[in-house]
Amino acid sequence: MGEKSGIYAYHRLRGRRSKSRVVLPAFSGQAAKQLLHQLFSMEACFLTVLSFFVGRAVIAGGLMPFPAALLAAGMTVLGDKGFLILIAAAAGLATVCSGYTLASTMISLVLLFIILSRTRAQFRQKWYGVPVLVAGLIVGVKVGVYSYFAPELYNYLVAIFEAVLAGCATFLLIKTLPVLQKGSNAGNLKKEELIGGAVLVVAFLTGMSELSFQGLQVKNVISRAMVLFAAYTGGSGFGAAMGTLAGMVPSITAEVAPGMVAVYSFSGLLAGMFRGFGRIGICIGFILGNVLLSIYLTDYAQLVTTFAETVLAAALFMAIPAKRLFALRSMVKNSLFSFNSKPSSEKRVKEIVAGKVRDYSRIFRELSTAFEEVSCDVRVYEENNLQTLFSGVASKVCKGCSLYRICWDAEFYKTYRNIMDMISHIEINGRLTEEHISPDVQKRCSRLKELAVTVNCLYETYRQAQVWQRKLTEGRDILARQLDGIATMMQNLANEVKIDIRMREDIEAILRTELAKAGYSILELNVMGEVSDQLEVSVTFPSCGGKAVCINNIRPIVSRILSQPLTVLNSNYCSKKTNEPVCEFKLVPMRAFSVEIGSAAVAKDSSMVSGDNYADFDLKDGKYALVISDGMGVGPKASIESKAAIALVEKLMEAGFDHSVAVKTANSILILGSPDETITTVDLASINLMSGVVEFIKIGAVPSFIKHGSQTGMIRCGNLPIGILSHIEIDTIQQQMNHDDILVMVSDGLLGSGGDQESETWVMDALQNIMTTDPQNIADLLLNKAILRSGGIVNDDMTVLVARLVSAHS
Repeated sequence: MGEKSGIYAYHRLRGRRSKSRVVLPAFSGQAAKQLLHQLFSMEACFLTVLSFFVGRAVIAGGLMPFPAALLAAGMTVLGDKGFLILIAAAAGLATVCSGYTLASTMISLVLLFIILSRTRAQFRQKWYGVPVLVAGLIVGVKVGVYSYFAPELYNYLVAIFEAVLAGCATFLLIKTLPVLQKGSNAGNLKKEELIGGAVLVVAFLTGMSELSFQGLQVKNVISRAMVLFAAYTGGSGFGAAMGTLAGMVPSITAEVAPGMVAVYSFSGLLAGMFRGFGRIGICIGFILGNVLLSIYLTDYAQLVTTFAETVLAAALFMAIPAKRLFALRSMVKNSLFSFNSKPSSEKRVKEIVAGKVRDYSRIFRELSTAFEEVSCDVRVYEENNLQTLFSGVASKVCKGCSLYRICWDAEFYKTYRNIMDMISHIEINGRLTEEHISPDVQKRCSRLKELAVTVNCLYETYRQAQVWQRKLTEGRDILARQLDGIATMMQNLANEVKIDIRMREDIEAILRTELAKAGYSILELNVMGEVSDQLEVSVTFPSCGGKAVCINNIRPIVSRILSQPLTVLNSNYCSKKTNEPVCEFKLVPMRAFSVEIGSAAVAKDSSMVSGDNYADFDLKDGKYALVISDGMGVGPKASIESKAAIALVEKLMEAGFDHSVAVKTANSILILGSPDETITTVDLASINLMSGVVEFIKIGAVPSFIKHGSQTGMIRCGNLPIGILSHIEIDTIQQQMNHDDILVMVSDGLLGSGGDQESETWVMDALQNIMTTDPQNIADLLLNKAILRSGGIVNDDMTVLVARLVSAHS
């Protein structure tokens, strides 16, 4: 009824002038209020903004299929919002085109609105009705307009291609718009809905192409934020896929920038790799990826703009409330992994993905080889710098001299040897004076003072150039090794893609029901594994504020349902995340061994901060790691160095890097991060909780000790500390530990507390005589004994870390 009244009023306005134009009396006060409420509601505002920017979307230099597709889908799904979409899309369209192109598109939109307003029900009876109407209308109107204004074959083909795209987009958007209506209640998305959502995102971003603020492209900021969300939702693969989609937007808008696809894709991949570190880790990985590739693909001005846009996108991503972000992630993630494919197609997809990852691995390997070839020979640069020095002497001192041709042409080698003698003198004595110049040059040259001053200045410039050139070469070598490490990691990832991981949806449903009955609101729950003893349960629920609900309440329920004992992976996680709004943890089958930890430390008497740092953490592959790091010297500087080394090793190992690769990478990063030598020791022990085998890596560290019953053994390995050499060799030692064995790791300050030669002997004697097996008591006893041995004066930072291996069957 409302639609017919509006149409009759429109016809009366054409025939009459003033009285018939006043249509307000036809509405009651309540109807007017409802109309205003509809016009200014959140849904209407969102739809208006979306329609405006979709109306501005122009692809491939002149195709505009999205306004008509959105209008048709909007009128089909939303009905009463059609006029709003028409006005907003027309307004956006008017900002990007003019002339007969604008006129033909406007006519298509208006005719489409009129036809669907009157006969929408008829076209909705068949799934292809509305798309065919849109395509046919665009072809008819645009071909007719082009035949009058620009009768060329190219224009006709453009009109046909635009009509086909518009018809396809209409079909997809009809499937997608109901999801926007339902919001968070949409549940799992279908394939058509996801594809339609991607089309809508591309159209929206394309429409924002020319929108900027303070030199920053709004489109780029939103694109980067979407890549961050994709990496947060689906990890490296989804982040790289969304990066590829976002990077294609400049290309389809005729802004040829193929490099942006690589930047976005690599940044999404790197952000997904850092997903284990939370939102901050994702942002750091994304920023690193953007800056790393942008350095080689853009100039300085574009690099600054890219960095600013990336930081702004990261801030936008971090500003999203945690609960809303988790709800959105759950909906998208469940939709992505809910499609049921045939086993053969799954295997094919895995092979394709593995092949793609291997391709990326080969690219990184080639980049590594290229950097190695560029930086393989420093002598070329040294010869160039030396040639610059000789040219400087000739131009600044000898130019204009009557003997110039004799010295630099007839007797060039003699002049060359004389200048090299001057350089050698400067290298040995630090400065060259007139008296130190060879007698042969003194007899001939009339500008001895100028020659000495010039050679001194040019040699200083030459020396500085050599220093920076070597720094640059070392940086390239380190980057080459890091790229090679990334290539190796991606090769391993490609191999892991083939592993058949089965999502146990049947068990998930049972666990969700039982946990809901127990009163726990689970945000996300996933069960992976083929057989019962390999199940891994990932749980996400609102944070308990450090009350260990995951260990004390949820773990027993899940263990009872699965009929097997489970343990929380990294059980000290809860105490570290007391301020997080959402808690994520994993339940894995109980290992053969568990570890009890004790520690004690004291700083040097003259320092408030200890230069030693230590950490212990659980790893995903059934291992437990302990690490002690001793920075150079004492005090805050040594503490910062050792803390940085431990943080790098911990995060890299938690991300899945092998322990030797983690230590080498930490070494390279510490060298790059400081212009001086950053001498730091690393004492790492990795305990396999299934077999009890301990693997030791000691980089500049003192011996460790293992007590087995009444016997005590010593583990020693000699490697240089990290932070000195860009390339280090790592030796590993393996030892078998059993139930009730004690592992003791100490710093050099505690070991050498007595100042004697046999510093290890007193520790072994003390362990031999200690009767307790409590790790904390052992750590306290060793520290107190070390302080007594030093006469009550702490001459160096002292740290002791003790681990006791406990069998699960004890």
